[in-house]
Amino acid sequence: MLVRIKYRKTSAGRFMSHLDLLRTIERIFRRAGLPMAFSEGFNPHPKVSFGSALAVGITSDAEYLDVELREEFPLDQLRERLDVAVPSGIEIMEIRQLQTRTRSLTAQINMARYRVYVPLAEKMEASELEQLIQKAMVQPTFIVTRDGKKGKRQVDIKNGIYKLEGRLDEDYIILQIDVQTGSEGNIRPEEVVEMLRKTGDLYLREGLQIHRLGLYVREEAAIKTPLEI
Repeated sequence: MLVRIKYRKTSAGRFMSHLDLLRTIERIFRRAGLPMAFSEGFNPHPKVSFGSALAVGITSDAEYLDVELREEFPLDQLRERLDVAVPSGIEIMEIRQLQTRTRSLTAQINMARYRVYVPLAEKMEASELEQLIQKAMVQPTFIVTRDGKKGKRQVDIKNGIYKLEGRLDEDYIILQIDVQTGSEGNIRPEEVVEMLRKTGDLYLREGLQIHRLGLYVREEAAIKTPLEI
């Protein structure tokens, strides 16, 4: 039985690393009495795949995982067992059975949507923010420096920023950002904030808060969730 699960990662689980999450998922299924299928070989591992990894410190409304079970269960029974077994920090939102094998979630998901709370160090007008976003988005390129296994490298993130909107709320900018994610590349919301900061000479305070609103499959004609494809 192959199922796709949508779940939330709340503030109680925001410091859970991706490796911790994998171990937690295994424990959840053991507690729920749901036998996961394992790979064969010298070092068997559970047949589970995740969407784009969520960085430590970030909460989310919509994460996804595919998991294969050794037995068949009614979906309502599966949901009941998981709801009892999940720890604080994770909430099961929806479960769907997959009738056929598909590409991995990381190969399908190619867009992430974030809400970012950016603390301002000085007052800003709504018209200034609107002009800043427009100025940033018409730039043909924006280069960031990333650390990798082979040292630092330069990456142009501009074409991976699909949408950028913002509004003011007292001394915060609240951004909604659609960016590239998945096997073809990942744009980090912090990098989009850095683009705005450098474009407008913004003075920011510490305390950036990032929340992932969703993961999507972005096609020419539509944007769909992994449960809609």
